[in-house]
Amino acid sequence: MYDVVIIGGGPGGYAAALYAHNFGLSVALVEKERVGGTCLIRGCIPAKSWLQSAEVFHTVAHAADFGVHASEPSFNWEEGFARKNRIVDQLVNGLSGLLKKRKVEVVNGYGRLAGPRKVVVDTGEGSVELEGSHIIVATGSVPRAIPGYEFDGERILNSDHALDWQRDPGRVAVIGAGAIGCEFASLLTDLGNEVHLFEMMDQVVPGAEPQAARSLERHLKDRGVTVRTGVSVGPAQIGDGGVTVPFGEESVQVDAALVAVGRAPRTGDLGLEGTNVELDSGYVIVDLETYETAEPGVFAVGDLVAGTPQLAHAGFAEAIAAITYIATGDPAPVNYRAIPLVVYTHP
Repeated sequence: MYDVVIIGGGPGGYAAALYAHNFGLSVALVEKERVGGTCLIRGCIPAKSWLQSAEVFHTVAHAADFGVHASEPSFNWEEGFARKNRIVDQLVNGLSGLLKKRKVEVVNGYGRLAGPRKVVVDTGEGSVELEGSHIIVATGSVPRAIPGYEFDGERILNSDHALDWQRDPGRVAVIGAGAIGCEFASLLTDLGNEVHLFEMMDQVVPGAEPQAARSLERHLKDRGVTVRTGVSVGPAQIGDGGVTVPFGEESVQVDAALVAVGRAPRTGDLGLEGTNVELDSGYVIVDLETYETAEPGVFAVGDLVAGTPQLAHAGFAEAIAAITYIATGDPAPVNYRAIPLVVYTHP
């Protein structure tokens, strides 16, 4: 029996696994893909790679503003994609090595709760049963969809798809002007793409300080992004000429629509229905002092926790708090007021 069995190898999961080493706890980490999770593989890190590529392109294109004269640059999407993959692969390999050094047993497969202190893992070649004195669920989140915009990976995309662009997407409608939507709008306009940014709330980055949001909106517009706030879009119309996005009495035609309306917790098919774990709209309710659920011995951290920010560093901090409680019995809650939120646009 392990001291801790963790389902999910993203920031919450791998942080818990690594921190448990400080207390001499034995750990099994279950992950159905590569370790790293959304942030490392299809979120924060690959997005920053694309943003840096776009920044370099924009700087070279405007080099004359600094007295540097060069020929007009071009951007190779396949090479940008390859660079992104190299960065991700290097970090995944480094994380894998660190987990091995900390004596974490990584079990590849899909994990589900299977009774008190038990997790069953479907490895694709059979099933493995793991027992743990404590179980941490850290399965993260997935991009949300909206009616009329069913993902096909070509015309209608989510952020996972967009991070794997290998050719110029052309004209893009970005639906949702939160952090993800604004970052994509920023990098696309820096690369010379026509961008239409839609937000149903009355400002970009809803919930941000209004003056900062107005400043960001102004800068995005100055750089060529068409920003529309306080509007809702109707169902997409896909034709030979691309995608028509209706809004009110108007519409805009683009080559692709990127839906960036937030992320939904990944809590389906985890065996939670057979436990006392309580959910709120799919999010797991925990004691924010300890991160334990209503099922004794079962904890949850990261994007699937109800009422907490969906940020990698928040999940990391929650993992440390959960392990501290498991190892010592002393609560060490996260101070969420000290958790920063950064939107990586230009500026």
